[in-house]
Formats: sequence, C-alpha cells, structure tokens
Amino acid sequence: MLLAIGLDRSCAEISHREALAAGPEERAALLQGLAALGGVDEVSMLSTCYRVEVYAASCTPAVAAASLRQALVARAGGRDLPLFELHGDAALRHLWRVAASLESLILGEPQILGQVREAFAAAAAAGTAGRELAAVAKHTVQVAKRVRSGTSIGRAGVSWGGAAASLAEKVLGPLSGRRVLVIGAGEMARLTAQHLREQGASLVILNRTQEHGQALADEVGGTAAPLEALGAELLSADVVVSAAPAAPPAFAPAALAALMKARRHVRLVLVDLAVPRAIPPESGRLEGVYLCDVDDLERLQAAAVAERSSAVSAAERIVEEEIGRWAREEAERRAVPIIKAVRSLAADIAREEAARTARRLGDDPEVARRLDALAGAIVSKLLHAPSARLRQAGADGAPGEALMAAARRIFDVPADAGR
Repeated sequence: MLLAIGLDRSCAEISHREALAAGPEERAALLQGLAALGGVDEVSMLSTCYRVEVYAASCTPAVAAASLRQALVARAGGRDLPLFELHGDAALRHLWRVAASLESLILGEPQILGQVREAFAAAAAAGTAGRELAAVAKHTVQVAKRVRSGTSIGRAGVSWGGAAASLAEKVLGPLSGRRVLVIGAGEMARLTAQHLREQGASLVILNRTQEHGQALADEVGGTAAPLEALGAELLSADVVVSAAPAAPPAFAPAALAALMKARRHVRLVLVDLAVPRAIPPESGRLEGVYLCDVDDLERLQAAAVAERSSAVSAAERIVEEEIGRWAREEAERRAVPIIKAVRSLAADIAREEAARTARRLGDDPEVARRLDALAGAIVSKLLHAPSARLRQAGADGAPGEALMAAARRIFDVPADAGR
C-alpha cells in the first residue's frame, strides 16, 4: 500500500518545511536511512519550496507511518510538526493532484511534474524505490499529462498579462516569436511584460526615461529603445501594450492609418492599459487594428476565471477516473501472480496424474489426450471461484491481504507473489 506523510504550504509554515528540506547532496543517504525503518519497503521524497513529502510502499502501513513520523520529527530536531498522513487511494489522490499542479500556489504551473519525476528517479538511483513505486511513478506521469492535455488548466491565465496575452492569441495565434512593444516601465508594464515573455514573445521596452526602460528590458530579457523610435518599431510589431498615461502621437487615427498602409494592413494588436484611455477608440476601427482597453481585459479575466474553474473540475474528474483505473490495475498486479502460481501448481499435478493414469490404461495417445483435457477442465472449473475471490481481495487492499496471505500459505506460493 502507498503511504504519504509530510508537510505542504497548506498545513505548515516555511520554518517547518525548512527543517525537513533535503538537498541533492544528502538525498541518497536520507532515503537509504528512511528505507531501513521498520515497515518501510520502498521510499521516495519530494522536497520543493512549498512541500516536503515522503511516499512509501509498505505491507504494514501503520508501522511504516509511525517509523517515518518519528524519523521526520527527529530530523526537525524534535519539533512538533503538523504532518499530514494519507494511506492508499488518499495518498495516490494527493500525489496525482500535486503532479497535476492542482495543489500548486500557481495553478497549472508546469515545473512540479518535473520535480515529482526527479524525486522518484532519485529514489530509484539510491536503491530505495522498487517495483511498487516504479508503477506509482509511471502512472503519476500519465495522470499529470492527461490533465494537461485534456484540460485548459495550464492555459487559463487570470492576470492582466494573461488577459492581454489571451486577447493577442485570439487574433494572432501563439505568441512565441511575436514582436511585442511595451510602452512604459511601471508596475503594470512590468507584470504584463513578464507574462508575455513567458509566452515566448520577443519584447521591446520603450520609455521616456531610457534608463528605466533599460532596467525593465534587462529584467524581462528584452531590448530597450527610446520612445522616439516608436514609429519605426511599429512597422514590424505584432502587439503593442501601452502602459503610459498618454499615448504618443503615433496612435492618433491619421498617423496610425498611414502606418497601417505602410504595413500593408498586417494585423496589429493594441492593448491600452491607461485609465482614462490613452489610445483613441477611432484608432481601433482601422483595418487590421485590434484595440482593447481595461474593460475588455476585465471581461477576459472573468472568462479566464470561469475557464480555470471549469478546468479544475475537469482535472479533478480525471484524477478520480484514474483512481478507479489504478484500483483495477492494482487488483490485477496483486492477485494475478498468486492466481497464476496456484493454477500452475494445480495444472502440474493434474497433468502428472492424467499421464500416470494413461500409462496404466496402455499408453493410448487418444486416451492420454482426453485425460489431459479432462484434468485441465477440472482445474479450470475448480479454481474459477477462488480466482475471482482473489482478484477481489487484491482490489480490497489491506482488508483482502489476509485472504491472499492464506492462499500463498495453503498452496505454498512464493512469499513475494502479488507484492
């Protein structure tokens, strides 16, 4: 059974998380120490800025949980830690929500899946993760990828920058490689520029005070240009974000009409973040020009919030579907080796007795064939109901362990079958 125990930002202060955090240089030794604890069969550890979580496979989860709690408290110098503890499906659900970024501070952020993969890979390298955790890790990646490909959870931005990017994408498609001019160097310009840069846009910062413009360009990985260069820059721009209180003359209807003619009316997205508006509404009516103001962005934000809520619901449905799928696969994984071992044992005995009887009857090939078929049919019918019950026992988890243990003992099945 899978066990999860640890701290995350929802239940623990940063000082608690710092007390348990493990760097790459000490992780192998720490994992090997945890793997040696009573009840722990396999173990991995996820340590990030927002969480320190131990995932362990154990046939005696209560024993493993007690051992791990004691070890984690000792690592924190004996401090009282608000540790959470989850078993079975609850532990899986938590892990999959973490990997799918449903538990992240920034919903939909992609980095966490890589951190989860790296945590399980480190455990495998340290020799503390075996077949059980390998299966868990593989399915975790599948769930997270299904969430990201099957929902919009990673795309529904709710910030000003997200709304501006969403609008530009509706007009132009993906922003990667698109040339974006940002006019201004204040907080609104900075936040919007950061988001657009994350979308892969190529940024040019234009500001009246060139020193401030250069500072923002350095921060967001763009280039700086004097505001006087706006006319020339507009010839090749795809998007303009104006965060300045007053728009330059280049955005006046007549000047912009001449510019669009020079551009052969190639589409240009203008985002006016000023209140009152700095870009004349008439400029937005020109051919090829798409103008939005803060009211348009607010509507997009509201739509993004609704989309994000819908995406979370869809992601949570996927996680629950995968919990059911895992239970079915787990039943197979746990019970099938025992069933195969029992059936193999019974089949060997049946074939041996059929062959012995055939020899007594004169070694007639047809008699031998019929006796072998009869023996096989008896084995199949006799073990049909026990096999079904063992499959259900595998799906039952801990409650079914007693039945599978009894089957192993009665039929002398190897102890590791079904584990």
